[in-house]
Amino acid sequence: MNSYFPPLQSNKMDKSDKPEVMDNVKVVVRCRPLNQKERSMGHKQAVSVDENRGTITVNKLETTHEPPKTFTFDTVFGPDSKQLDVYNLTARPIIDSVLEGYNGTIFAYGQTGTGKTFTMEGVRAVPELRGIIPNSFAHVFGHIAKAEGDTRFLVRVSYLEIYNEEVRDLLGKDQMQRLEVKERPDVGVYIKDLSGYVVNNADDMDRIMTMGHKNRKDSHKTFIRVLSIRIHDRTVYTICQTPPPSQNRFLTSRVLTKHPVAFCISIE
Repeated sequence: MNSYFPPLQSNKMDKSDKPEVMDNVKVVVRCRPLNQKERSMGHKQAVSVDENRGTITVNKLETTHEPPKTFTFDTVFGPDSKQLDVYNLTARPIIDSVLEGYNGTIFAYGQTGTGKTFTMEGVRAVPELRGIIPNSFAHVFGHIAKAEGDTRFLVRVSYLEIYNEEVRDLLGKDQMQRLEVKERPDVGVYIKDLSGYVVNNADDMDRIMTMGHKNRKDSHKTFIRVLSIRIHDRTVYTICQTPPPSQNRFLTSRVLTKHPVAFCISIE
């Protein structure tokens, strides 16, 4: 089964609670709190976060003569930020756009130990500690459960890892196989022979994530991991015409299909 990565399209949003147009790229910064080891060693927080202004100030604690530097981002989160707040303010608009038929990408980047895995995955067994990926699962399947009319959804997931320009399918049967990145005029860039699993609920997605985690490589090296969630949205419009009694019923259908995809990417 081949999966492909079509070009990213611009997003649109619900006018009721969001701006009509969302920037194609937003940069969000989350600063984690000091861990127990850092506190025991007497370290101090080197950054100050102003969530209202969207700024982060880096303080040079080791020198007093150098002024602090302030940086502005689309959104910033301080050490006390909650998982659900991070999801609702950053990832939810992207998943909403995917459910409307657009592609979306959530890309986590940072040094080792900065909290990427906690932000993206969190603790799946504890609802308030779930990260962006499991919250996305719940969001997608909650939307599908509320779908009305003749709209049907098929959700397919792929999970891959890139290291030293080698692509490996974390859900594939042969973990020694290296996949090739290809390009076709009709679908764009895709990964040949990348497996895809159909999932019906958030529990299925959780099992897929667990299976992929078991196949991940040494976390001390730098890997790019991509979780691809492709949503096939098929809406069937049916037109019925009542014929004369001597004829059979005439029935025509028109199928409109969208294939948006959400990419959850983490560099570890």
